[in-house]
Amino acid sequence: MPEMTKKTVIELSKKGSRLFRSGAYEAARKTYLEALEIDGENLYVLSGLGDVYRKLCDFEKSAQCYDTVLQLDPKNVFALRGAGDARRGQLKPLQAIPLWLRYLEINPKDSHVMVRIADAYHKLQQIDDAIDFYKQALAIRPHDAFGLLGLGNVYYAQHDDMNALRCFEELMNFNETHNVVVMTMVGNIYRRRKEFDRAMEQYQNALNLDPQNNFALFGMGDCCRGKLDLDKAVYWWDKILEQEPDNQALWTRVGDALVNLERLDDAVSHYEASLNNGHDIYALLGLARVKVKRGNFPQALQHCQQALAEDADHPRALEEMAKIHEQNGDAKAAAECRARIKAE
Repeated sequence: MPEMTKKTVIELSKKGSRLFRSGAYEAARKTYLEALEIDGENLYVLSGLGDVYRKLCDFEKSAQCYDTVLQLDPKNVFALRGAGDARRGQLKPLQAIPLWLRYLEINPKDSHVMVRIADAYHKLQQIDDAIDFYKQALAIRPHDAFGLLGLGNVYYAQHDDMNALRCFEELMNFNETHNVVVMTMVGNIYRRRKEFDRAMEQYQNALNLDPQNNFALFGMGDCCRGKLDLDKAVYWWDKILEQEPDNQALWTRVGDALVNLERLDDAVSHYEASLNNGHDIYALLGLARVKVKRGNFPQALQHCQQALAEDADHPRALEEMAKIHEQNGDAKAAAECRARIKAE
């Protein structure tokens, strides 16, 4: 290749790199393609173009660029790392992992790539391998936010609360970025352990940063329920329903809480909101309980029949109907309902 042509390619490659670093990805793409027309096997240009396509989320073209580099230079660290990242973007962890492992053979101290490998193993449910690579990364960078978050997520999913808390609390201690997701997960762990006050402290911290975070709002409500403060539970859960009017299960859950609080009109409105989203056996049974409390046994039984219309042998609905018959003084009908449950 003539010297002047080589110089042109180098200048275009440098220009593409500058544009890439400035975030002008489309301009960088055009510049790299111009250079590639002159020298189709230039490793720097191909790697740079792979980076651009990756940023543009065109992971297939990105992978093609990196693969071309690796055909020419199998140990090119930029292409090995980039090719793995492109496969990650394509949601192909099984293809990404071998590329990253080859990269680590050359650059064994890159904790960022170790975390990516760990993330991929976690997606594949290869838990022991995921934990191993997170620990390798944290041995190099003990306070790495992604490593601590990833390892904590693995332990959290395995219900290993002690180790999950250790990771999350260390993350919050050393990471200046307040992570709402971590706060809610720590809250969930304390809630699982029935340490409701400590859980609520974490949820409140999350809500201070994100007042509409539904995970924190639900956790606050569930903690209040655990503390037998149903009024407060309803308060927090209703905040979710303001944002999620199609959350059928929560409409019914709040309706049940309102029945226990003897706020029957509010309970009815919540059950009806649930039914506006479709058939819900438990909302219908809730309405039946409301009718019983108001002494209207025929309508209570009618709601039970509606509940059984789509599942004629639903044990909970049959038991609810049996109780209503008993309260209405019809022991025979109650026995018939319970016989249907036993028959199942």
